[in-house]
Amino acid sequence: LAVFAMNQFVVGIAIGTAIGTTAIAALVLHSHHSRKKPRPPNAVEDNQHLLNLLYGIAGDQARKEGFVHRGVTCNACQACPLRGIRFKCANCVDYDVCESCEPTDTHNHTHVFLQIRIPIPPLCSPRTVLLSPFYPGLASNRGQLTWPELKKLQRSTNFDKVELEALYEQYKALSTMERKGGGIDKATFHRCLGPLGKEPNLVTERIFKFFDRDGDDVIDFVDLAGGLSVLCKGTQEAKIMYAFKGYDINNTGYLTRDELRQMFKAYFLLNMELVRDVVKALEEEMMAHFTDKGDRPVSSVFTAPIPPGDGQQRQKPAIGSANASLLDSTAAGYGRQDSHTHTH
Repeated sequence: LAVFAMNQFVVGIAIGTAIGTTAIAALVLHSHHSRKKPRPPNAVEDNQHLLNLLYGIAGDQARKEGFVHRGVTCNACQACPLRGIRFKCANCVDYDVCESCEPTDTHNHTHVFLQIRIPIPPLCSPRTVLLSPFYPGLASNRGQLTWPELKKLQRSTNFDKVELEALYEQYKALSTMERKGGGIDKATFHRCLGPLGKEPNLVTERIFKFFDRDGDDVIDFVDLAGGLSVLCKGTQEAKIMYAFKGYDINNTGYLTRDELRQMFKAYFLLNMELVRDVVKALEEEMMAHFTDKGDRPVSSVFTAPIPPGDGQQRQKPAIGSANASLLDSTAAGYGRQDSHTHTH
């Protein structure tokens, strides 16, 4: 039994060695053939495109890092000096973040940032408030939509999850109501209309009613998402239905001549206000680029001073003597001509 077992052990080792040698030879042969076999042209092009992309990304990053904003510290990561793109808050005295911290910065969401690529000299960098806030919303609006709220809004509107999250960020920048979920009141709504909201108008009032679905004089996010869903992604039938409701001032289910007259008059006044604003902007632009060089005389081009004389003052002849000498020379010329003619 011992001899038989030893023989089996030796045979197993031999078989295992042969199998291993065969596998190694197969791998070497496959590697040899794979080196000889050329790669497909598409694979070579894809690899080259990938290398070019990586090279371009590295080059762009190197160029960005070459801009050093000396004397500027990132208020988020405390990096100093700040490199690359500098984001300066235009509504704060001194607040800057780098391009790495800007996407995740928790600064006041109603403030705007200036993107500065070329570094400003340290002593010339402004340390004052450059602009007034554009957004009227409260700085305390920090909430986010919950998953059940998102699913409910997706079912009731035509927006997807990403669009709803972006709309909610805009809504927080406009929300001025200190209540759960916030809200946009009528004064803020008219302010957002710019020049069209300065004076009371029936059209703007009806638009506010269109968004204010529950009639509490406040537009919450559900109202805003529902109204924008109809305006941006609604069907033609839905738009016609809400347009009819907007004209139906008395909520009678039909339109009267007086309702149409009121709406058309309101549209006319709104268009006039819009034309005034456009004309005012054109006037300001024209005055900003106005120049009077085209109306100046040709002599205005010569701005060099008149060179001084040589110190010798020439005596100007009197007007009478000049006329007399001119008459004498003329008479003498005529006399010579007459004598020549008479001799001839």
